[in-house]
Amino acid sequence: MKYKFLLFDSNAVFTYVNRMTLQSIEYPQGQHFIEHIRGHYKTESFEDTIINYCDTGIIFCGKSPDSSNVSKKVFCFDLTACGDIMSESDSNLLFIFQKAFRTALKIWNRHPFSSSERVHGTKSILFPFPYPDPRRLVIERSSTVLQLESQNIDFPLLAYKYNSDDPSQDEDTVDTTILKFAEKSFNSKFCEICSQLKELDSASPVDVKSPVLHSIQTKQEVHRSDFMYWSFEDQYSKLTAPQKEVVDDDSLKSPLRIDGAAGTGKTMSMILRAYRLLEFHRKKGLPFRIIFFAHSQSTFQRNLNAFQTYSNSSQYLTKTSPQSIEFTTLLDYCATFASIPLTSLLERDAGEAKTFQLMLLENVLSHPDIIAKIRTFRPLLSPELQDMFDPQKTSPIALYNMLQHEFSIQIKGRTDSTIDKYYDLSPIANGLPCSSQKDKELVFSIFCAYQNELNADGTFDIDDVVMEALSRLNAPIWRRMRAASGYDYIFVDEMHLFNLNEQSVFHFLTKDLYQKNIPICFALDYSQAIGDRGNVSNEYIEHAFGAPTAKKYHTVFRNSPQITDFCVSIATSGVLMFHEHFSDPYNETHSNFLLDNEKKSEVPSLYEYDNDDEMLNSLKQHLQSITKNLKCSPKNIAIIAFDDKFYSPDVIERISQSVEHAVVPLNGRASSPSNKIPSDSYIIASPYDINGMEFDAVILLGVDEGRVPQTAGTSDISQHFIKYSAYNLLYLTSSRAKYRLILLGNRLKGRSSCLDHSITSKYLIVK
Repeated sequence: MKYKFLLFDSNAVFTYVNRMTLQSIEYPQGQHFIEHIRGHYKTESFEDTIINYCDTGIIFCGKSPDSSNVSKKVFCFDLTACGDIMSESDSNLLFIFQKAFRTALKIWNRHPFSSSERVHGTKSILFPFPYPDPRRLVIERSSTVLQLESQNIDFPLLAYKYNSDDPSQDEDTVDTTILKFAEKSFNSKFCEICSQLKELDSASPVDVKSPVLHSIQTKQEVHRSDFMYWSFEDQYSKLTAPQKEVVDDDSLKSPLRIDGAAGTGKTMSMILRAYRLLEFHRKKGLPFRIIFFAHSQSTFQRNLNAFQTYSNSSQYLTKTSPQSIEFTTLLDYCATFASIPLTSLLERDAGEAKTFQLMLLENVLSHPDIIAKIRTFRPLLSPELQDMFDPQKTSPIALYNMLQHEFSIQIKGRTDSTIDKYYDLSPIANGLPCSSQKDKELVFSIFCAYQNELNADGTFDIDDVVMEALSRLNAPIWRRMRAASGYDYIFVDEMHLFNLNEQSVFHFLTKDLYQKNIPICFALDYSQAIGDRGNVSNEYIEHAFGAPTAKKYHTVFRNSPQITDFCVSIATSGVLMFHEHFSDPYNETHSNFLLDNEKKSEVPSLYEYDNDDEMLNSLKQHLQSITKNLKCSPKNIAIIAFDDKFYSPDVIERISQSVEHAVVPLNGRASSPSNKIPSDSYIIASPYDINGMEFDAVILLGVDEGRVPQTAGTSDISQHFIKYSAYNLLYLTSSRAKYRLILLGNRLKGRSSCLDHSITSKYLIVK
């Protein structure tokens, strides 16, 4: 290895942890910083610091807040002892150094350590990656580790070990040879670096005549909660390199796929791309039509609100404009295209639609004809499906959920509702175990009875509407109209939430009937696909759109490091989510929070109460504490209920009286964007209405074994399905929170088994 040490003074450390663009290699500055750490450049000024290359190491020094003096506190990495750290990927290496910098600041400032930091004598042990990753960095923090002759250093920290080995039972003997080399180099360069810092200070004077610019810079660096209200130019300037690649991509014929965990900025980069395309074609004088799909009413409204902040947005939102964009949900588009009245829909809200479907299934399965058919078929069924229809082994609500999933994903989503295709369809792992012909004949007969219930009420579920629209889209009239009425470009937010039939619609909306590659840009995070299996090997979007250009986002903007770690623990502890075809959204994903943001953040907490009444009564205390500590308005806090009874009008009114504020339900019919909700009102929602939203704090109501997951009276097979869905919903809802996440449960129902790993790993604190 060419260099033996890296030496950072405390001013440089403070600067690096407070620069947003240095938190991720997806920013050019972050990548540039890592190249310096690897020793690939030469002496230069960088981000208000001086990076000075010596014969044996590299010195990083920054300006102090009140002068240009180099700090006497230094942090030295002994690369001869912990050189394995350099074998990490660029993303992981930057993450480790940023974590180490924060630990160093805590040591110097005598602040308490987090759960990822351990203390052993005079040593601090940092575990930068979530449990159970064993990699650790060991730091000697004794102020007497080296009796330095120079007065330029008075509190050195030495990182001298990086590995994943179990610690030795013997006390470590710290070799300070490299630290002495670093001290000599630091002393020899001290005057030179001080001079360079003074030149740096004089070369970039503060322009006292630009207070507005200073204010904008402060806003952008400290927090991004109002990012969606910035101008296009301001937003674009703060994008990461992969995000800019999406916005600037000139291809209008090849599919563009964006992968990333919740909160990585997938939606905003698509909105920026849409605006850039419209601006480009307006300036060229060329007509250009865009359609931007969302899954839910609330997400559609949020996307529209974000776009409306741009100049010329009103012009582009006019359908008669030569350059136009249409924001809509797929359900609304299909209902309008197929001339189906919205009043004929089963429900427009996803959560209420599912509840109503379960009620219909309960009605179907209680019908004498179906009861008799199940009794007749039972001896002919596979043992697994026999257990499903045995009330002693599987509770009715679990059976209703699994049948509803089978109808939507398998029968309507993959067979065009035909028994012949259903015969050939393999069962989904951990789904309804329909393996034999008799299994499928029984389930399909129940499906037909369910369809009859819909017909009797004169209503249509989402799949019915989409199938009707598909039949018309694939008809001669639309084929002839596509060239004039089709779209030049299609955006699909949260593609993972659309089933096979819904995804097929997008294929028919382009202008070119024979176009092989569809001009489409879509965002994906399969771990948010509620209730689906995560097995994407046979999904329509994997092959129907040709070979898409894939962009992977790693930088999480929404969530604090503590909430990100909790989301990781939920995803990785859900073993059923991580079979061979699952796409891990948190592969080398790191939070982008700065120190000021982290001060508002806490490790997620679980509070357990003796009954539901006590749990509801506790909401006032939790909400008041959050608004006081975060200094946020009530509308920036969401209560997400995991039990339908908490979402009823009576209970919402009770909660409102208890917390002494209005509580507004967020659902598909209300479609109330947060900026239209009164600032003194809290939001309550079901897990099915919250996708795409974000809040300063989230309270999850009813997280216990009775509800997350619901396991009473379930067979082994139905438990797999219910628990998998529970992991999905926990990940989805938890990732909505930025600073605070609180879980409330009923102690008598039992602690949710989905939380075991998170609690053991200390990513969730039980209070």
